[in-house]
Amino acid sequence: MLRLLLVRHGETDWNQQMRFQGQTDVDLNARGIEQAEAIAHRLRQEPLQAIYSSDLRRAMQTAQIIARYHELNPAPDADLRELSYGVWEGMSREEILASEWAELFEKYRKDSLRYRPPGAEYPEQILERSRRVLQRVRQKHREGTVCIVGHGGSLRALICVALSAPLETFRHIRLDNASLSEIECRDDWAWVSLINDTCHLVQGKVQPVI
Repeated sequence: MLRLLLVRHGETDWNQQMRFQGQTDVDLNARGIEQAEAIAHRLRQEPLQAIYSSDLRRAMQTAQIIARYHELNPAPDADLRELSYGVWEGMSREEILASEWAELFEKYRKDSLRYRPPGAEYPEQILERSRRVLQRVRQKHREGTVCIVGHGGSLRALICVALSAPLETFRHIRLDNASLSEIECRDDWAWVSLINDTCHLVQGKVQPVI
């Protein structure tokens, strides 16, 4: 059996400010680094064979902190990037509602699968990217444990692919910063055995690994 441990990156200032990040390359903030230390400590005894990560800095920083316990180098994969949000990246809800895109934003809130900001990706595209990631990882690792560090969008898409779930399911999965989810793969079958577990974030501050 192959176990895939899915980790969303730690918090950034834009997460805290509730701004659309998309593929803008934003660093972890101080709290995000603490969150990454906490999930790394939780996974410290997992026999990880590899760590794959989105190539955006907030994900790679999280992956590098996890990797310190395992003497591994995270492998960057652009297919694990967050959904692009086009012209809305860097903007908050309030700023969008005060802009020329206020009407589009109201439509987006009701149906984000169909209505997207100018220049943005559609969820079908991130689903296809995640399908490629899952296929590559399963081809390379038939068994063992692999960590995949990504974003709310790319990891929700991975879960949808594993479940063979309809696209609408994408909107109904919540993944918090530094959360842990798990997919178990055997032959041509996959189970989602854990979603959005954050118990490691309430167990006190973890000392960083040197």
